[in-house]
Amino acid sequence: MASASFAQLSERLNDTSVYSIGTRPLKGTKVITFGFNMNQSVFDNYNNLKQGGLISGKYFIEDDLAVRGALKIVKDATSSKGEVDHKTNVLGVERSEAKSSTREYVLVPGLEKHFSRKNIFDVYAGGDLYLGFKRDVIKEETDYNNGDFDHRSAKTPSSLVGLGGVVGFNVFILDLPISIGMEYGLQGLWTLGGKTHVESSTSVGGVENTQDYYTQNFNGVGNADTYQYSKLKKRATTWDTNSNLRLIVNIYFN
Repeated sequence: MASASFAQLSERLNDTSVYSIGTRPLKGTKVITFGFNMNQSVFDNYNNLKQGGLISGKYFIEDDLAVRGALKIVKDATSSKGEVDHKTNVLGVERSEAKSSTREYVLVPGLEKHFSRKNIFDVYAGGDLYLGFKRDVIKEETDYNNGDFDHRSAKTPSSLVGLGGVVGFNVFILDLPISIGMEYGLQGLWTLGGKTHVESSTSVGGVENTQDYYTQNFNGVGNADTYQYSKLKKRATTWDTNSNLRLIVNIYFN
């Protein structure tokens, strides 16, 4: 019995398997990036624009250098149009039409330099260029059965130019084509526009009146603004070191 046990122990072999603990990207690697903002930044006229809300990706042109880019496209539209029932209409409205739409396009190209060649831990720094455009349109038309009408349109365009710098790190997960990390940066943005151009045309008792003016929701110090302007210039500048703290998840593929 003892000799049998000894034979089993003497024939036992050690496990020589080698497990990978990292899969560092190389030249030609493509990356899809998911960013989750740890805090949010608010930019005038840009509806809480943040890089975490963009579709992001990278392409390694060298083992330690990647082209990065992000894209945001938003288009919303709502409309209604109808003939008013005369039996229930006490205001004499014949027809009512309303439309609203929002279009937003943001492109963020950039470069990313990687400094560590280890398969577990990666450190990098990068720079981004922000280019964007946004346009809100509202249109309302009401026609009355006596020939009167009230037509109004409001258009609010905005343009965005900005620069950003980031530093970050990634930790590669086992032999999976995935890494997680953190990214922190500085952003400087210039928004141009944000003023609303209003055009209205009304007719009451056969007398027509037209108006063409500019307005804004808030003035330069943040107070509500109800004035109508014949000319209006509006711009905003924002530099922020707390606008780009993100949890990053990268998925790599060739």
